[in-house]
Amino acid sequence: MKRSRSQTERLLDLDHKLRNSEYPNCSSFAAEWEISTKTAQRDFDFLRDRMGAPLEYDAAHRGYAYTESTFMLPALQMSEGDLVALLMGSRLLEPYQGTPMAERLTQVFEKLAELMPESVTLNPEALFTRFSVTSPPAMPVNPKVWENVVRGLQTGVRLRIEYDGKNGPTSYRVHPVHLANLQGDWYLFVQFEGYEDFRQLALSRIASTRLLKSKVEVIGHFDAEKELSNTFARFAGQNEAFTVTVVFNKEVAEEVTARQWHPKQKIRQLKDGRVEIRFAAKGDVEVQRWIQAYGRHARVKSPAWLQGRILHEAQEVLEY
Repeated sequence: MKRSRSQTERLLDLDHKLRNSEYPNCSSFAAEWEISTKTAQRDFDFLRDRMGAPLEYDAAHRGYAYTESTFMLPALQMSEGDLVALLMGSRLLEPYQGTPMAERLTQVFEKLAELMPESVTLNPEALFTRFSVTSPPAMPVNPKVWENVVRGLQTGVRLRIEYDGKNGPTSYRVHPVHLANLQGDWYLFVQFEGYEDFRQLALSRIASTRLLKSKVEVIGHFDAEKELSNTFARFAGQNEAFTVTVVFNKEVAEEVTARQWHPKQKIRQLKDGRVEIRFAAKGDVEVQRWIQAYGRHARVKSPAWLQGRILHEAQEVLEY
């Protein structure tokens, strides 16, 4: 008799019996492992439904057998720490509204947890109550839009989208090339028919999508690393990047340098305790709002046109 509560061990033994044409059934398997026939049935069901085993009942032998001799159980080597990391990953994705990733990751975790040895026990609910993630509110995405966009990217087919732009809803045929999450919000990079540049569309503004039969035919090459290298905040669009230099006074110097505002930022410590941050970015509006958030503690050194914008904004506030 093989008394054990570990489903992993039972599944390995069950796989061995099936592979060697021993034709196990629920009754014989339950008796051997000292488990209930219901538990044995769940093992058979799990092997077939979750592991994708080609399992069928052979009436002549009164037991189960593999219909495909080439089937192999997937390898599984995960520690409790790996499972914690996976679960935390699903937790981190929860703020991304309208996408099924967090829910699916949790489901994957639960499947993996069932395969772990009995010595490794982990309760998803307990972990969820001890860890939390708070992030800025994300713009909600229509689940159907998400599904079609992901499918279009995976299969390489064009999309017809209804987009709520500044001038109202508009229908487009687009070639999807990349999906990116910028500061918690999802953006789809596409190429419009008849154009050679790539445009950035907020996934939350796509009201509906339809998969077309024609394949994506991109003019040129979309380089995600290049396109996103000068991103500041949520903007990585088609505008030319500009170099901005900002000096922060010593009152906020430590706070400012504790964060990485841009992947290619350069920080220079000044003698009087001030700090200078310099980087190239595309999002002029985002950069301006970031600087204005620091009020009198930040001064734009360059470019001159950004100095003028912030001065004009300050005057508008005083006159309001």
